[in-house]
Amino acid sequence: MIELILHPGHPKCGSTTIQDFLYANRLVLKDRGIFMPDSDFNFPCNKAYRINRTHTPRDFIEKVINGDLNINALEKKIDDFLITAEDQGCKKVIITAENLVNAIGSPKLKAIHSLFSTRFSKVKVVYYIRDQRELLLSAWQQWGHKKGETLDAYIDKMINTNFGDYVFVTEQLSNYYPNAELKVCSLDKKHLIKKNLTIDFCTRAGINNNGLKLFLEASNEGLSSAICESLTKIYTIYESPHTQKIKNTILASAPNSQNLISKKYAITLSFDLTKKIEDRFLESNLALENMYYSGRSVFPSSKKNITQSTESEMSLLQQRIEKLEDLVAIQMNMLLKISEKN
Repeated sequence: MIELILHPGHPKCGSTTIQDFLYANRLVLKDRGIFMPDSDFNFPCNKAYRINRTHTPRDFIEKVINGDLNINALEKKIDDFLITAEDQGCKKVIITAENLVNAIGSPKLKAIHSLFSTRFSKVKVVYYIRDQRELLLSAWQQWGHKKGETLDAYIDKMINTNFGDYVFVTEQLSNYYPNAELKVCSLDKKHLIKKNLTIDFCTRAGINNNGLKLFLEASNEGLSSAICESLTKIYTIYESPHTQKIKNTILASAPNSQNLISKKYAITLSFDLTKKIEDRFLESNLALENMYYSGRSVFPSSKKNITQSTESEMSLLQQRIEKLEDLVAIQMNMLLKISEKN
């Protein structure tokens, strides 16, 4: 019996780190009978299979979602694989892709999950989540500011969607995989096993981590909120919300400012934004905690204890000054780099 380990990675919830970990260990995992499809959803039984393209099958899944490929193409790849999978020594299959969560209620995505559910009789679903304040800030840094949206405008828009509503996603996953072992896991370090995401993933997915490369450099780090706030004003420099060109240019132009470029600030959101997020997700967060965490609080935003004070407003002002000082330091680094070339 081939077991499916499904990691429907919620965007901005550690998905790239898990995928980098799996890719770094792909040869060892394959030798242990843990197979992953390549980017074209080919498995080892297929002559077109390329193990060096097993980071994630996200692009192939996107083509099915968009209608560029019929779901029958995905069905055939899975069926052809399963015919000889056990003979090849396969015991587990790992499928990880963020777009398995995006628009999870859509008919095409429902069809993909239904296909997985019917083809694998044993399924583990490992789904990571994080506090929505961190989620929405990180998503704005990744995509929102590239469209010229301020943080306030982006959060106003996103809290009216299901993007941060983990209960909605969890209910859909439960419906698609009624007999699966569904694990909803907090990305907060204090809730991770040994405070390490890759160890936590292996434990929850039932993967023996002995001999695996567990500690990787931080994956997919974004630009600091200070830089993003500035770039919002000149967002037309971005070719698309998914490009990394500007980020790479900044990193190359200010090589001595790496820590400032990806700096995380002590105060992430204003009182007003924090209150909006709390009001939107309080009820669903409490329901999720009661359902999957036995009432233990894993979301700081599920505690109604936020108060506004003059002291907090002063802290925001002090941080604003800190951000401006950091931006000046980064720009100075860029100027010195340019002068070296001349």
